[in-house]
Amino acid sequence: MIVTQETINITRQEWECYINTPDAVIDTINKEFSEILNTTTSPRWAQRRMYNFIDDYGHNVWGFSDSECNQVITNVINKYYKSNISRWDCIGL
Repeated sequence: MIVTQETINITRQEWECYINTPDAVIDTINKEFSEILNTTTSPRWAQRRMYNFIDDYGHNVWGFSDSECNQVITNVINKYYKSNISRWDCIGL
């Protein structure tokens, strides 16, 4: 998993999404999540925005709303912000 200030580059295997998920979907998610990290200052708010993106754009069809992917999102956020939030921290925002 590569997480820098500019980009996220997470592979299909690291995402643990469905095996038949198109590369374009993974690329879109990596790009959008990079933008979210680069424009958000709070780990909890970044998590909320990422979860909303998954829900709003229907990426749950490819397994991105599963618990494994939610944990990947949280791991990315914790690595980027050097934080220690849980998968559930954004609930209530």
